Amino acid sequence: MAERTPLHGQLPRGVQDLFGAAAAQRADLEARLARTFRAWGYTQLIPPTFEYYENLALGLSPKVQEDTYRFLDHRGHTLALRPDITVQTARIVGTKLYDQPMPQRFYYIAPVFRYTEVQAGRQREFSQAGIELVGATTAQADAEVVGLAVEALRAVGAPDFRVSIGQINFFRSVLAQLDVPPATAEQVQVAVDHKSAAEVRAILDGQPAVSVDLLARIPSLVGGPDVLAEARALAPWPQAQAALDNLAQVYEWLRRAGLAAPIVIDLGEVRGMDYYTGLTFEAFVPGVGFAVINGGRYDRLVGYFGPACPSVGFALGVERVMLALGETATTAHLPDALVVMSDDPDCLQALAQLRAEGLRVEMDVLGRTVEELLAYAEARGIPRVLAWLDRRLAPLEVERVG
Repeated sequence: MAERTPLHGQLPRGVQDLFGAAAAQRADLEARLARTFRAWGYTQLIPPTFEYYENLALGLSPKVQEDTYRFLDHRGHTLALRPDITVQTARIVGTKLYDQPMPQRFYYIAPVFRYTEVQAGRQREFSQAGIELVGATTAQADAEVVGLAVEALRAVGAPDFRVSIGQINFFRSVLAQLDVPPATAEQVQVAVDHKSAAEVRAILDGQPAVSVDLLARIPSLVGGPDVLAEARALAPWPQAQAALDNLAQVYEWLRRAGLAAPIVIDLGEVRGMDYYTGLTFEAFVPGVGFAVINGGRYDRLVGYFGPACPSVGFALGVERVMLALGETATTAHLPDALVVMSDDPDCLQALAQLRAEGLRVEMDVLGRTVEELLAYAEARGIPRVLAWLDRRLAPLEVERVG
């Protein structure tokens, strides 16, 4: 027997075991997402779990770089467990698929790893389900990705969700009216993202009042299409107008597709201003204190690895959605029937036929008595016990066990 240690049988903080109903619920959720992504023409991408850190770091924010799990291989190269799959998608396109017909559509459902603070719905190993639409710059491409996020949340039964869409270039165009250093610009971005007009004013104290007033108003520019008209009057310069045109086109496409009901236009949606290059969006579900989907346009990322290629996508946090949905009663992990042990070839053939028809059938391998099998089935929640009687598989009880 292996020597016991203080950590014998324990898991590191931030990872978890799933089994039984919880594992079945997650598998069902991921299967629904995969079906939805495929229905929109997206094909599966399966990147490696780890790769060279220097490649992953090209597209990561400083915070995510800090949270990345790193280790050395036997040649001294620094490897990393992937903290994000979008960067891996950019590498694959930039090095292997850049000369293929565009656009290209990919989806993935896979674990990622970050050394982050553990809390409900946020582990250090967590599953991302996401899509990337590569090779298109149009507002319709942006709208397709937002629309697919809406459909994905509908497919898994997320209740009363809201999707906030913004345009990082609107904020940048307003900020450009001021001559502030990058550090100050970052502070303003954080203040706007926190919806704090007072904080914006405090940071920009002494700057021209007109521009400060406009930046302080951005956190409140939230609502339906009327928000765009208000913003147009406030920011008449071309870059701001182009950003608002993009949002108007995205919203109109979603409206025509019947997907606009959960959409909120939020011009204060400005997170990740260095990473995104246009549209940004987040999805929220009641009961979860952080976004369950993050997405947007990132036209520079593929260019780190090969020819520049416009891209837009999103990632959905599977565990976050499961937290929003709560535990649901399911028997998906249970057999449909339990069969008394038999070595009769005809019985085994009948058993194989049931499985071929899609039923989940377990056969006794311990030679237990009928009474023992009935008790076992009741304890497990298996609804039916079958035996090979009169050359057929017949139930041993009329009523559902348990």
